[in-house]
Amino acid sequence: MLSVTTGVKNYAALIQQQINEDKQNLREKTVYGIQLTEEKLNDFRDEQIGQLKELMDEATKPNKKITISNDSEHKT
Repeated sequence: MLSVTTGVKNYAALIQQQINEDKQNLREKTVYGIQLTEEKLNDFRDEQIGQLKELMDEATKPNKKITISNDSEHKT
């Protein structure tokens, strides 16, 4: 079993490679990361599955416009 640190480093390297490929237009569709197999999902605790679900929900939210206003406009 891989250590958490090794797993995170490997995953970060994969994401960086995918970003580089995307920049070079070598990928048809921009999808980052990997699909988790049922076997890998079974290795997670329930809490970790919940965290992955929350991360997926946040990562797939529609982009919202963020406006930044000058602080002086909001002073009373």
